Amino acid sequence: MESGQWELKFVSRTMNSIDALSQHLVPAALVVARVGGLAFHGPVLSSPSIPVRIKALLVITLGLAIYPTVAATTELTQTQSLLMAVPLLILEVGIGAFIGFCASLPLLAAQFGGMSMGQQIGLGFARFYNPAIGDDSDALEQILFFLALATFLSLGGLESMFSAVAFSFSSLPAGAVPSMLLGEGANPAAIVTGGITAAFELGLRVAAPLLAIVCLETVVMGYLSKSVPQLNIMSIGFPVRIVIGLFVIVTSLAAIDEALVDGTVGAIEELHDAFAVVAEGGV
Repeated sequence: MESGQWELKFVSRTMNSIDALSQHLVPAALVVARVGGLAFHGPVLSSPSIPVRIKALLVITLGLAIYPTVAATTELTQTQSLLMAVPLLILEVGIGAFIGFCASLPLLAAQFGGMSMGQQIGLGFARFYNPAIGDDSDALEQILFFLALATFLSLGGLESMFSAVAFSFSSLPAGAVPSMLLGEGANPAAIVTGGITAAFELGLRVAAPLLAIVCLETVVMGYLSKSVPQLNIMSIGFPVRIVIGLFVIVTSLAAIDEALVDGTVGAIEELHDAFAVVAEGGV
């Protein structure tokens, strides 16, 4: 008799625990989905060289780690089932990807600057696969990308990116729809365009010294071809351009590093405001 009562109490407590856990299933999934957006467009975590299983483990671990704090400090959306929450899950992934996009702008700018320099000095023909970005790139493009990545990590960019996602729930709770998507507040296209413009400007700052010297070298070679027609400019111009370009890159490393540091610091500061811009009175 006592054994039967103990079994009934055990089953009752188990069912109550399952009911309590089921109430947190959808809110926790929304939190994990926002963190998962970083795996689509965030530095390091979105790298194709990281296995999908490792990415999923990191996303789930980070999402569940911050969920108790989020549940205690914000009001979470209550949805009956995961199927009904699919649109909200997609929205949360988009918010996380937006924060990851803001964090990756300095890396994209450095990659653009390296590509511009490589094409100007003739290294753009020697392209090979870069597993860190999942695409082909030349030597200068890869060097500047990894230089910007090292700068980003050394300045605490990765921690700031995860902090931005964690603190974003205070401005925009999980499951809330940003007002900008409802036609209110800031224009999403303007925000994205502004970020791309800033990255383009940073890329030009990185490549500016080389572009200026290469322009002067082209003018000089043009004068030589007119004044000395017997000189084969095609066979002499390419080696001279490569040597001059590499010399300029080495001598302007300090300016390139300063530009990357300024751009990375600016991106980290923008990360702290990114979720506030996304929220703008989320409903």
